[in-house]
Amino acid sequence: WWSLTALTMTNFILASLFCQFHTVSVRPAEDVTLMCSNFSEVLSHISWFKMNSSPNVSRISSMLGAESNVSLFDGFHFSKYNMTSNITNLFLTIREVNISDSGLYFCGPYVGAAVGTAVPGVFTATHLQVEGKMDVINAAFIISFVLFLVEFVIVALALFEQANLLQNLDPDCLSYAALKSHPKAKNYTRLSDEKELETNVLYAATRETHQE
Repeated sequence: WWSLTALTMTNFILASLFCQFHTVSVRPAEDVTLMCSNFSEVLSHISWFKMNSSPNVSRISSMLGAESNVSLFDGFHFSKYNMTSNITNLFLTIREVNISDSGLYFCGPYVGAAVGTAVPGVFTATHLQVEGKMDVINAAFIISFVLFLVEFVIVALALFEQANLLQNLDPDCLSYAALKSHPKAKNYTRLSDEKELETNVLYAATRETHQE
């Protein structure tokens, strides 16, 4: 029951975030290939991540493009994992899976790295279930992922509000600068008019003197 409820919650949250969620069941000692849709509009490093029964996320692999080299991170080896891409999709192959490979796998970029608050973005999430794993532990995987998604949404909304604040600040600064510079222009015009008036008066006085 807990596993079904947690899975339903995860599907709902992922649907609201416009990313994809899959469930894959595999037998021990088999190979499995997970697929991730690449929704990135710019060239950036896309990574595969894994979440166990705790909220901690492990970074498995990363690559910049379909022709780039693949980087594996601590604890993961090429003999076990292989990441490939055909530009529109990314794939993660796990060889000879065992029960410890069960968990939530997802791919995406790091979000907020430019402002020092980097969290993994989510394009596609896959719940990998190796047969023989207890449903209670599977539920723990999913619940942990739900908590992670909540944190991701909070950070993303904070970054969105910060971007809007900076965007709205520029027109105000320009308006304030225009208000400050406008009186100066008015004063300059007034001085020019006074100087022109003095010149006309002096010219008129000089003309009258010559006529006399």
